[in-house]
Amino acid sequence: MDDCEAQNDEIMALKSILEETQIHVRNSAASEIVGCIYVKPDVPENFIVEANKDGKMQQFAVHHLCPIEFHFSIPVNYPTVNPPNFTLVCKWLRRDQLSKLCQKLDKKWEDESKGQVVLFEWMQFLQYEALQFLEIQSSLDLSWSYLLVKPTRLSSSLSERQHSPVAASVHRPIIKLDSRAVSDNQRDGDLLEVLKEYERVAEQLMFVKASHTCKVCFGDKLGVTCIRFPSCNHVYCKECMRSYFEIKIAEGAVNGLHCPEDKCASQASPGQVKELVSADTFARYDTLLLQSTIASMTNITYCPRPQCQYPVSYEPESNLVSCPYCNFHFCLMCKATYHGVAPCKMTSAEKMKLFDNYINGDDSTRESMEKRYGKKQLKSMVNDIQAETWIGQNSKPCPHCNAPIEKKDGCNKMSCPRCNTYFCWLCLAQLDPKCPYLHFSNASARCNLFEGLVDDDADENDWININGDIDDDFSDDENFVNML
Repeated sequence: MDDCEAQNDEIMALKSILEETQIHVRNSAASEIVGCIYVKPDVPENFIVEANKDGKMQQFAVHHLCPIEFHFSIPVNYPTVNPPNFTLVCKWLRRDQLSKLCQKLDKKWEDESKGQVVLFEWMQFLQYEALQFLEIQSSLDLSWSYLLVKPTRLSSSLSERQHSPVAASVHRPIIKLDSRAVSDNQRDGDLLEVLKEYERVAEQLMFVKASHTCKVCFGDKLGVTCIRFPSCNHVYCKECMRSYFEIKIAEGAVNGLHCPEDKCASQASPGQVKELVSADTFARYDTLLLQSTIASMTNITYCPRPQCQYPVSYEPESNLVSCPYCNFHFCLMCKATYHGVAPCKMTSAEKMKLFDNYINGDDSTRESMEKRYGKKQLKSMVNDIQAETWIGQNSKPCPHCNAPIEKKDGCNKMSCPRCNTYFCWLCLAQLDPKCPYLHFSNASARCNLFEGLVDDDADENDWININGDIDDDFSDDENFVNML
C-alpha cells in the first residue's frame, strides 16, 4: 500500500468513527491533506474547575471540557518517512502543558508508530490519557489565566518568560515552549464563564440526543421533544407541559409553573414557557409575571390613571405618591387625587375590608400591606376604626345633632353638650327643656329615670339623699318637685 492510499484510508476511518462536527478535512494546493480534529477529553467523575479570580476562589463541577484542537497537515511521504505536522490549540491548558503533549506525541511516533498511520493513536491518547499524563486528576486550576496581562504569543524569549507574572507567581520550572503549542484562552474573555457555557451546551446536546420517559404520560420520548426543569432535572414531554402551562397561565398562576413532581419547587424558566405556548399566551404570561414581580417589590404601586398604570415607587411614611410618567399626584391609600391631611374618601366597606385584612392577616400579609400602603397610614386607620367602633358600642347619638354621647353614670335624663338638647337615654326621645323629667313621671311610662342603676320597684325614698334633701337631678326643675 503506498502512502497516498494509506492516508486516504486513515482519513476515511476517522470520519466513520468520529462525529461529523469533530473532524474537518480538505486537500491543499500542494496535494497535502490538511484538517482539524476536535478531541473531547475524557473527564473523570466529580471533576472540579477552579480559579482564584479577583481574590476569591471560584469552583464548579463539570462533565465536559472544551475540545483540544488538533490541526494537522499530512506530508506526501507519510507514513513511511515523516509523521503528520500538527499544532495543538486549547483554551484551558497552558503552553507548557501543551508543549509536553506535543513532545509526547513525537515520542509515540518515534518509539511505537514510525512507518505506520498514527492519527487515530494520537487521538486516543489526547482523549483518554492526556489529563492523567499532565497530572490533572480531580480538579483543574485555572488561576494562571487570571494572572496574564497580555495574550500569550506562540514564542517568547527566556528573559520574557522569567519576568512574566505567571512564572513569578506559580514558580514552575522553565521548559522549552513548543511553537506548535497554542493556549487560546485570551480570545473569548473570561475562561471560567467560557467553560460554564460549554458545559451547559454540551449537557443540553446530550439531553437532546438521549431518550427519556415523561413523568406525566409515561411515554418514552427523544430529548428533542422533551423539556427538563432546572435544578431538579425532572423530564417531561413538551406536549404534556404545553397543556400544563396554558392552564396555569389562563388561571393567572404565573408563579405556579412548578415542576409537576410532588413537593418539587423547581420552576420553569421564561425561555421554556416561550418555547411551548403561543405568542398570545406568552404575552399574557409575561405581563402577569411582570406585575407579580413589581407587586413583590418594596414600596411599589401603580399609577391609578387607566391610561397610565405606570409602576411608581413611594416613601412608606407618606401618603403622597407622584407618578413620574404622567405627573399625577395621588393618595397611596385611596388612589384618588392627593388630599393632604383630609381623610380618604373610601367607602365604609372598603375601609372595613382593609381593616379586617390587616387585623386578621398573618405576619406576611401585614408586612405586604405595610409595604403597599405604609405602616404609619395603616396604624392610623386601625386606630380610627377602633375608636369609631368603641364609640359606637359605648355611646348613643344625640337625637337632634347626632353627636355621640357617652353615659358613665347618673340618671337617664341626658343633655347633649353640643346642642344642649335634653333626651332620654333609653328611648332617645327629645325631652321638654322646661320639664325634662315629665317623661319619666307617668306611672305607665316605659322609661324609668334610674333604670339600670336601681331596682325597678324602688320607692320614692330612694330618690332622696341621706340628709333628706331632694336629689340634685330634681332640684333643677321646680315643677317636677311640686308633682311629687
